[in-house]
Amino acid sequence: MDIQNLRYLVKIEQIGSINRAAQSLYVSQSTLSRILKEVEAQTGISIFRRTNKGVIPTNDGALFLGKVKKVLADMEELDSQFFSCQKTAEINLLVATQRCSVVVSAFVDYYNQNCGDAKLLNLVLQEEPTENILRLVANRVCHLGVLHTTNEREADFLQMCRKLGVESHLLDESPVCVQVRCGHPLAGQVSIDRKALDPYPHVTYSDEDITKINYCSDIFQYNQNVVEKRIIVRERGTLLQVIEGTDGYYLGCDWSRYNLGVTQKIQYIPLSDTNLTIKTFWIQREGYAPALPEQSFIELLRQSFRIPDESVHQ
Repeated sequence: MDIQNLRYLVKIEQIGSINRAAQSLYVSQSTLSRILKEVEAQTGISIFRRTNKGVIPTNDGALFLGKVKKVLADMEELDSQFFSCQKTAEINLLVATQRCSVVVSAFVDYYNQNCGDAKLLNLVLQEEPTENILRLVANRVCHLGVLHTTNEREADFLQMCRKLGVESHLLDESPVCVQVRCGHPLAGQVSIDRKALDPYPHVTYSDEDITKINYCSDIFQYNQNVVEKRIIVRERGTLLQVIEGTDGYYLGCDWSRYNLGVTQKIQYIPLSDTNLTIKTFWIQREGYAPALPEQSFIELLRQSFRIPDESVHQ
């Protein structure tokens, strides 16, 4: 039985859809359906049951896939311990993250502290929306992920982690802040309520789905009767430049609590009329043992999310 085909079946289970699994694997749906039928013929069992929302494992399928995942994990460990021993040492760190200044700071610190003498270096910091990060980690594309959710959506986020076989570890919890330029008419206020934001455009990212579990800049669902002005951007650098050059605002974490050495042109003002907080987690696959580069990066993450002179979490 082809090992790659087994990996494909695990991905179908993780994503819950043959069509979306095929898209993420860059294969056709017909190819993936054919592979599934071949494995079912070889095993004599039905692995998945179709529903109106996708596919879920049958009882026999869940038992089979559980054993498959153990085999794949054992093979990965075997390869890393024995078949890679002749390779030149390589620093390999693959991180999927939402746009987050503290994560970038930890990534830069990791490079400066560990990579000066490296002959082979493979560092990836891939900025993605929440669900992409979860699947990149679950499907072994990236070893680690860093993402945000609100306290209201935390239960849904943790449920999705369990469904995908992903461990989550809390890094930080931040109040929701309005981010504006220092010369903004609202700058200097101790706190701001949402009504005070009405005259100004809300700057937001284009690739987050506010109806799902993720945190994004649209913490409060967009409604043109409530928020009449909006500026859509794609990149973090663009967002900062727009905020610095206009009277737009962004809703997000309070990065002023950390020593990041980033732009001093932005002010972070607490949003007063909300009970929402933003929780930041790092994630990995269940049972995965981080390699030394990943262990070092996780420790730098923890240090980066520690407020100077006090711990974020007591």
